Amino acid sequence: MPAREDISFILVRTQFASNLGSTVRVMKNMGFENLVLVRPECEVGMEARSYAMKGAEILDNALFLPSLEAATERVGLLVGTTGRFRGERKKLVSSPEVVDRILEKTGPSKVGIVLGSEDNGLRREELRLCQWLVEIPTGSDYPVINLAQAAAIMAYQINLGYVEESGKRKDRSIGTEEFEALMDRIENTLESLDLPTRVSVSRIMLRLKKIIARAQLEREDINMLHGLMRELDKKD
Repeated sequence: MPAREDISFILVRTQFASNLGSTVRVMKNMGFENLVLVRPECEVGMEARSYAMKGAEILDNALFLPSLEAATERVGLLVGTTGRFRGERKKLVSSPEVVDRILEKTGPSKVGIVLGSEDNGLRREELRLCQWLVEIPTGSDYPVINLAQAAAIMAYQINLGYVEESGKRKDRSIGTEEFEALMDRIENTLESLDLPTRVSVSRIMLRLKKIIARAQLEREDINMLHGLMRELDKKD
């Protein structure tokens, strides 16, 4: 699973400073900081900054590249967005599905979310560089979505994936009572063992508490350690 800071939004030939700034603002809203600009056709100046609001520092730190191909040297996975699908059908995924793939199947890879220009989107050769393509479904016969709106949808979906994943980890994590019960179990087991007199159980426990607290054990880990203590108790 890539870290949040491994997600970049790559804007290709952006034409309007208002769209650039609005995209940056929603990136800031959703907790994404990495912006890559491929041959922007608009001025990256005061108008863009005014739309970006508190996300202006993202513009200041933006990476400028001459082509999307150059981005492939810095990013392991490119996810393109398209309003009119052109290319291999097997590359086309829904926005919720691509978030699952990014967060669950890509590992610690750098990922680029690629958005094309306002008039024609991504070119055929640029679409071919993308491993996956996202077609955002609409409910009308006018499927063309504004650049900043498409960025907002993608940023929201990915952020939601991180939030849900964080909740899952929290559900698997242990509480204070479970932690203390495990520590008591380990201490009782150590005291029951025929340890050399030079070995201080209290010192061991102090160190173990620090180690286990840093490890952020999940419930499965706790169950395994309780099972190990049971086996050691049988040795008495």
